[in-house]
Amino acid sequence: MDSHSPLDYSRERSDQRRVEPPKDSVPSNGMPAASPFDTVARAVTPARAVFSPKLQRETSAERAHTGGGSTPEMEQASRRRRHQQRTSRTKESAHEIGLHLRPEERRLLLEVGKFRVITSADLAAQMYGSNTAQLRYDLEFLKQAKLVELHSLNARRDGKSEDVRRFEAVTLTKKGRKLLIKTGEVPEGQRIYSDLVKPREAEHDAQIYRAYLKELGSIEKAGGHNVRVRLDFELKAQVNRGVYLARKADPDRNLQEIKKEVAEQFHLHLHKDRVVVPDARLEYDLPNGGSGETDIEVATAAYRHGHIAAKARAGFKMYISNGDIGRLGSGVQNDHDLMSEILDI
Repeated sequence: MDSHSPLDYSRERSDQRRVEPPKDSVPSNGMPAASPFDTVARAVTPARAVFSPKLQRETSAERAHTGGGSTPEMEQASRRRRHQQRTSRTKESAHEIGLHLRPEERRLLLEVGKFRVITSADLAAQMYGSNTAQLRYDLEFLKQAKLVELHSLNARRDGKSEDVRRFEAVTLTKKGRKLLIKTGEVPEGQRIYSDLVKPREAEHDAQIYRAYLKELGSIEKAGGHNVRVRLDFELKAQVNRGVYLARKADPDRNLQEIKKEVAEQFHLHLHKDRVVVPDARLEYDLPNGGSGETDIEVATAAYRHGHIAAKARAGFKMYISNGDIGRLGSGVQNDHDLMSEILDI
């Protein structure tokens, strides 16, 4: 038997790989021509597929754009891209309070301050195009800056044996209110509120913002602008102060006469010795230089017939949520004229 060393096999394989090109294949420039083996290898070797998440996202977006349909994953990726495309916070102009705030955050602070409390769901729908991811990102930033507070609250059940529903409400902090006023962005005559005063009434109070949005469209269509919001807190304080000053000036004067005079002064109505105050009054400027006002009231299932009727007679625009309208008392449900005046939100 012949004996071979490992070097012999190595030498043989090396000799087999070394293929000398034909002499007539050498070009005139002295550079060796490509081997036929190289040409064949390039022709039959497929390109290596490389996984690229970015390429996959772009391809999915193109399919959706060209009518290829969309999936929840594609829609979620699209929302993420829109979120990433926002201008970097550091590129926003420095705010007067020393922070770089996005335009959405500036508007959020002002709207929440005007209405005291707004649900995060309404903020997402109205200011963020239902992009809850962007809203959540901004709320966390404002919360860390101690400008807003987030409250997880129970929805009203009005004595009904229903499962507890929860919602998130947004309010300004005292620091947020102070700094917002300092910016000079608050319209003249607009009061700004902070903190959650009555948690049990937060759901009702938050719905005032929805009613306001309904009326805002009509006001702007008529040419109204520079809308200011006066909540019942402010109106009641003004009425009580007016009654107090009138009684102080003339202690012997009839109280009923004083209340009637004060009610007329604030364009309000008197019902059973009480001045009827709306949930909110919207004041605005008109194109001809004048001014207008609209009083809105948000009813709930707890409202009685007499209460709603008094508000309607006072000329208030009545609103009620879809969830409450079916639970109104029989007195209200049977009053078709009154029901026709109640708009849903």
